[in-house]
Amino acid sequence: MLRAEPYSLFSWDYVVYDGEVAVADIDVAWLRERAIVDIGDLACEVKREGWGSKGYTFEAGGQRLMRAVKPSAFFRRYEVTVGGDAYVLEAQSAFRRTFVLRTMDGVVLGTIAPDHPFTRRMRIDLPEALPLAVRVFLVWLVIVQWRRAASAGG
Repeated sequence: MLRAEPYSLFSWDYVVYDGEVAVADIDVAWLRERAIVDIGDLACEVKREGWGSKGYTFEAGGQRLMRAVKPSAFFRRYEVTVGGDAYVLEAQSAFRRTFVLRTMDGVVLGTIAPDHPFTRRMRIDLPEALPLAVRVFLVWLVIVQWRRAASAGG
């Protein structure tokens, strides 16, 4: 299981750990829904496709590797496409910060959850069969949602 911790109390930048080893850095931009992600020697960019767009991409070397679409502004739900695979990442409930990853036919694969209700540290319980880059992209989508909620005062 992975875990992620913000760099500091007021930071939205995260380090992702596998045990005690840092495996990824997520450097979130201040004003936009974008970040630079370093996974080992691989430098990636995650971002919203454009102003008002419902799409988000994960790119490395100018190539789009993954895409997520948020079909509704009213629900914390993303449809994620990785190669030929498709997943749904959605809030477990309207009142919790835990996100559940499912296949498109509803099979639960794992969760991304806060350590406890008053922290931004997270437990990432996703299948190791998913490449690390996919798991980090999903973590970034959760960071985006948590940051929106914090900005809205909720």
